[in-house]
Amino acid sequence: MTLPHTRRSKKGSPDRAKKRGDSRAPRNRDVAVRGADTAASTQHKDAAVAPVQTRADVERLMGQLREANERLIVAAVHAQDLSDVAHVETAQAKTELDDLIRHLRDANERLAAATMRAQTMAEEAVHREEAYRRLSGRLLQLQDDERRRLAADLHDSMGQRLAVLVMNLDLLEGAEEALDARSRQLLVESRSTALQCVQEVRTLAYLLHPPLFEEIGLVSAVRWYVKGFTKRSGIPVAMSLDEIGRLTRPLEMALFRVVQESLTNVHRHASAPTASIRLTKTANAVVLDIQDCGRGLREDLTKQNDVLVADTLGVGIQGMQERIRQLAGTFDVEFTDKGTTVRVSVPFATGTS
Repeated sequence: MTLPHTRRSKKGSPDRAKKRGDSRAPRNRDVAVRGADTAASTQHKDAAVAPVQTRADVERLMGQLREANERLIVAAVHAQDLSDVAHVETAQAKTELDDLIRHLRDANERLAAATMRAQTMAEEAVHREEAYRRLSGRLLQLQDDERRRLAADLHDSMGQRLAVLVMNLDLLEGAEEALDARSRQLLVESRSTALQCVQEVRTLAYLLHPPLFEEIGLVSAVRWYVKGFTKRSGIPVAMSLDEIGRLTRPLEMALFRVVQESLTNVHRHASAPTASIRLTKTANAVVLDIQDCGRGLREDLTKQNDVLVADTLGVGIQGMQERIRQLAGTFDVEFTDKGTTVRVSVPFATGTS
């Protein structure tokens, strides 16, 4: 049992390995010596080249450093110059800005003063316009009162005297046998003249102020006036008058004066064969339209911004405008090739009773 083990020990014995190792060692030492000599030779060559390359690199880096430093100095000088210029420009800009601010402050002060003056003038204009409106209203009222007084005087005084004169002339006609032919002729002419005077006085009195205007109302007064107008002028007038009821006296008088003045213009200026009047009542206003088919006043009127210039309007039209304006209404006149149209609209808030 021990014999195989002993053989294995002899085959792998340390002595035999030592002999093999001893035979390989000289060759390994020669290789190592030759490698060391080669390495030493290489290190010697590198040591000779390295200082030369390092100095070149250093000199190159120093040159780049000098160039960079020069560029930095130039940039710093340039920046300093730009800074000085910027400082000067900033100072100039600040000076200009201060001047502009001062001018702006002065302009604002002048503007504020002008605004105050304009506001004061506007307030004064409003006050003056209100005073003008009150004065115009007062003048129109006085005009109507004066017309009413004159109409009463003409009817009650002059009309009565003329009536007495006609009666006396009638009495003389009863004794015309005692008169010669010349006297009878003068009597007939005198009576005719007296009758004409009576008629003209009555007409003038009615035109100044319609009789019983306060009692009969606007619609009846318009019908009565239009009937007399057609008789005097020969111009037929078509009427479409709604039963609008009674209105306040200022509104009724204003609308009647518009009818009166408009028909007077138709007779004097329009050369119209016919005319028409339409009076209606809407939910909030009374509307009056007066139209003719004549030539009107187109050629004599001037417009500015589609508004008739007051200086080219007649006194009657301006009076109508002011009457309606006093009642917060609108007054429009339209002139066309087919005729003239007057349109008036007055709100109930200022006119109804």
